[in-house]
Amino acid sequence: MSKRSWQEANLTSPRALPASKQSGSSSSPHSYHSPTQQTSPKKSRQSFDEPQPIAKAPPKPQRTNSTTNGTPTEATKLPGISRKVKACAACRKQKIKCIMVGDPPCQRCKERGLSCRLNKSLQTLMSEDSKWKAAVTRDVTSLYATVEEIVRTLQLPSLPQMLTSTQDPAIFFDQEDDKDEDEDQSLDNSPKVTPVADNLSHVPIESLYQITGMRSLRASENITEDQTRICKQLRDTDFIARGIMKQEDADHLVNYYLSKLDPYIWHICPDYTDLESFRRRSPTLTACVLTVAALHDSKLGHLYPICSKEYRRLVANAMFERKIDMEYLRALVLGSYWLSDISWTLSGYAIRRASEFHLRQYYQQIQESVDSPDKVSQTKLQEAIDGIRVLYLLYICDHHLSILYGRSSIMRDNESYITGWESYLACSLSTDADRRIAGQICLMYLMNQIREALGPEDTNTILPASALTKIAGFERDLDDWIARFSRHNPSQLVGNWPNKGAIMHYHWAKLYLQSYVLRGLPETGAVIPEHFLENASAAVAAATAIINLLLEDKDAQIAIAYVPHHVHGMIAFACMFLLKIATKYSEQLFLDTVRFQRLINALAQHFKSTDVGKDHLIHRMADGLEKMAESLGGPTRTKNRRVNGARPSQPLPSPSQPVPIVTPGRSSNGTTDIPDYGSLDPTAFDFGDPALGLGMPFFDFEGTTLGAGDTMWNFN
Repeated sequence: MSKRSWQEANLTSPRALPASKQSGSSSSPHSYHSPTQQTSPKKSRQSFDEPQPIAKAPPKPQRTNSTTNGTPTEATKLPGISRKVKACAACRKQKIKCIMVGDPPCQRCKERGLSCRLNKSLQTLMSEDSKWKAAVTRDVTSLYATVEEIVRTLQLPSLPQMLTSTQDPAIFFDQEDDKDEDEDQSLDNSPKVTPVADNLSHVPIESLYQITGMRSLRASENITEDQTRICKQLRDTDFIARGIMKQEDADHLVNYYLSKLDPYIWHICPDYTDLESFRRRSPTLTACVLTVAALHDSKLGHLYPICSKEYRRLVANAMFERKIDMEYLRALVLGSYWLSDISWTLSGYAIRRASEFHLRQYYQQIQESVDSPDKVSQTKLQEAIDGIRVLYLLYICDHHLSILYGRSSIMRDNESYITGWESYLACSLSTDADRRIAGQICLMYLMNQIREALGPEDTNTILPASALTKIAGFERDLDDWIARFSRHNPSQLVGNWPNKGAIMHYHWAKLYLQSYVLRGLPETGAVIPEHFLENASAAVAAATAIINLLLEDKDAQIAIAYVPHHVHGMIAFACMFLLKIATKYSEQLFLDTVRFQRLINALAQHFKSTDVGKDHLIHRMADGLEKMAESLGGPTRTKNRRVNGARPSQPLPSPSQPVPIVTPGRSSNGTTDIPDYGSLDPTAFDFGDPALGLGMPFFDFEGTTLGAGDTMWNFN
């Protein structure tokens, strides 16, 4: 006869009772409170005189047809999925935090010489099994695609449909939810209480940390060098190892970036030489470099969506990480400069996370090295100059985007590292790239002063005549700036672009300054005030100079394919400004509208011939500029439209060849007839075209003020 189970005997299992209360021989429910048992007062409050509830018999267990030793057995219950084990057995036994970098042993077991054993839970086993199955699925999918291509080439019967799921297992977010985290990952069991005198008021959040013990509330945390590699974005396996991108393609894109793109952003990656150096230090930076390179390279432009998806996934995965490293921050900076669709978001996020590195302290080290060269070692000085470059690039990008989008900047101008940029140039490790960075810092500082002095938010009020004094003062400041920062040494990689780029930024700043005289003018019958006519003419000259520089200078023609996207913003602003001036104030300013049409059309053709990836902003700008030229009486766009994505049949000049400029005696469409601009339909140009995805303070190309029904652009 088989032994009955506890459930069949209607008794509580001894496992459910404290060890001191187990009494397998008694069947009475009152035996738990017998005098022979030691019970606590709290658990013996129930009186013996009170009636006890009658325990209901549990339902009979379901039995299967199988038998063991002639006796039926109960159905086996599937075990529940336990959470992932991240602490070793010794630390779990002591209920303390287990700091483990990579494989065992953990930090505590290593220090004490203990045996460090990590018991894998069901969740861990399932996760490892899932990763293996995902890898096999990708391999099978790749083989299936190859065989399918062979069958198609040899004209053999088609293969049966693949049964394995081809869904990419690399989802946007990792499947390891917070519920799988051990409790000791978010709590410090024994927070170190510091004395009250230890700068308690300096970081108030530390007080809340001391009370709650939550690590997420710590303002700062001393971490070892090994622990800095714990960032989730560094634990991820990159998409090259997963087979999503071929290594030879990645090698090509990295070399493309280092040779053609990094020089235009002042060598933000000076310590990297090849693909392996990127992959070894940061998967996120690797994905960012590949994304930016694929955006510009016409040969591998089809890889841009793949690289962009991986870059966004890695950035999102580390969004809520407590600690990030400098390479992750560098990846955010690169994306802010070149990826126009997410630059504003990346820039703001990068500025916030950069504050965790206390980059301002690097400026103090640089300043100390200038005052006392022997006090700072070369290693620390090199680290300081590299960190301050990242901080300066964030400042420049923040102010560029602030001007382009007409929004307030985040980083302040009154910081010592901004006003004291001369110490940065006086550093013994500063280079020509640092001089170019310093020039951008001064220009962004000056343009922000213009924006604050003339009031960017109040776009409906006409500037008073008294503003001429401020404008004249800013003009002198801009002249002083170009006199100081237009003499750069020619570069082997970018030619004479540092000087030509400074000239373009100078014209852009003058256009930005002088265009304020048009602010708030009435939409119908608008007339520029007489005291502002000279300023309006200066704005027209600055906008024209920007376009002429692109059409006539070889270095500028080459650079336009590789510069960050804010340069394309200033070009679009110049073209749109000329369009508005030509349709509203040409008679008052005695402007040659035909010349504007030729300039814009020639620029559109140059952009069409620029060799960049298919997703680059230049292609969309070329379409938008053609519409602008057409609205001014240029050639119809149907002659140059693509058919099924194909290029026009007529050859286009390459960036290295001179761009043909139409002579004044003939119009750009080959006829001598000058169109009647008095009958120009101002609605012929689609201002709501998404191709113009840029912005400026009151020429908002982002799309918020370029709706079809917006009165600002009603030129009647």
